[in-house]
Amino acid sequence: MNNYKGFEVKDWLEDLKFRRWVYHGESDLFFKNFTENNPHQVSVMEEARELLLSVRGKLDVISEADLRSRVNEIMESIPEADQPHFQWWKGNWLKVAAMLILTLGVGFGLYKNRGSLDSMQFSLAEKVQPKKAKNIRITNQTDGIQLVSLPDGSSVVLKTNARITYPEFFDKDKREVTMTGEAFFEVLKNPARPFFVYAGSMVTKVKGTSFSIRANEGDDEVKLVVKTGIVEVSAIETNDIKKGSAQKTMLLKPNEQVTFNQKSRSMTASKLPEPVLLDLPVEKQEFEFKRTPLPEVFALLEKTYGVVIRFDADAISSCTLTAKLGDEPVAEKMDMICSVVNARYVLRDGAIAVISQGCD
Repeated sequence: MNNYKGFEVKDWLEDLKFRRWVYHGESDLFFKNFTENNPHQVSVMEEARELLLSVRGKLDVISEADLRSRVNEIMESIPEADQPHFQWWKGNWLKVAAMLILTLGVGFGLYKNRGSLDSMQFSLAEKVQPKKAKNIRITNQTDGIQLVSLPDGSSVVLKTNARITYPEFFDKDKREVTMTGEAFFEVLKNPARPFFVYAGSMVTKVKGTSFSIRANEGDDEVKLVVKTGIVEVSAIETNDIKKGSAQKTMLLKPNEQVTFNQKSRSMTASKLPEPVLLDLPVEKQEFEFKRTPLPEVFALLEKTYGVVIRFDADAISSCTLTAKLGDEPVAEKMDMICSVVNARYVLRDGAIAVISQGCD
C-alpha cells in the first residue's frame, strides 16, 4: 500500500488511484477519510488536483521526445548552481511538468534545498506565474450556443449575446465569475472553493451544481432555475456587489426558480415541473445511455453543448456506452466516457478530438 501520509505533489500526480479520484470520483470515501485523518495533506492534495485538472485531456498534444527536448532547453536557461537533480523527471511526471510549462504556459519554480530532492518545496503560488490574474471576457457572437470551459474545469453554455468574465486562474478559496445574458452552468464540485456568479444585483453561490440564469442588461428581473444541487442566492446592493453585504439569502433546490427584482430587491421562489428557463437541450438532458453506439453519444454531446467532437468513425464503430452521467462539466463527462471505452481525447482549435484504438 502506498505511504500516502508522506506524499508530495509529484507523488500524488503519479498515483493512479488519486488520478482516478480526481477525474472520475472513484474511491471518494477513502480519500474523504484520509483527508480527515491527515489534515497536513489537504493543501498538497489540492495542489496536485488543480494541476491534474489543468492538464486534463492535453497530455498527448506533443511527443515525449519533443517534451524532453523543450524541457531541456528551459532547464539550460537556469543557472547551473540553481539546478537540482531531477531524477523524478522519468515517467509520468515528465509529461505533467512539461505540459504545465509548455502547453499551458504556466510558470512554476523548481527549487532545491542544499541539493536534496526530498526537501523540494512545491506551492501553488509558485506554480502560477502571475500574482494577479488577468480577466478573460467571452461574448457569444454566434447565432447558436457557445461552450466555455473555466479554469477549474467547470462548463458554461452561453446563449447568443451572453457574456462571461472570469480570471485566468481562480483564487485558492473561491471561484468568481460575472455574467450578463442567458447561460447554463455546470460547476465542478469543490466544497472548499465555493463558486460565485455575479449577475446584475444578484449573486449566486454554489459548491458544485447545475443551473440556468437569465440576467439581460436593462431587465428589471434576474431569474435562476436549479437543475441539480443546492444554490444560494443573495440580493446585494449594486455598489457593494463584491463586498459581501447581502440583504437577503434564499436556498434553492432542484426544479426551483427564483425571480429577483433589481428595483425592489425582492426575491420570489416557485416550484417548476421541469428545470427549464432558457429552452436549452442541456437543461432537459439526463445523459443516460444503455448500449448506445459511441457516435450517437458524441452527437448528443455536440448538440447539447454546441461543441465539435472529431473522431474516427471506423475505429469506434463497435464501441457502445452504458452509463448514467449527471451534472458533471463537459471535460469530466469526456473523461468518464473515454475511460469506459478505452479512448482518450485532446482539445484542439476549440474542438474535442477523440483518439481510440477501437473496442473489443
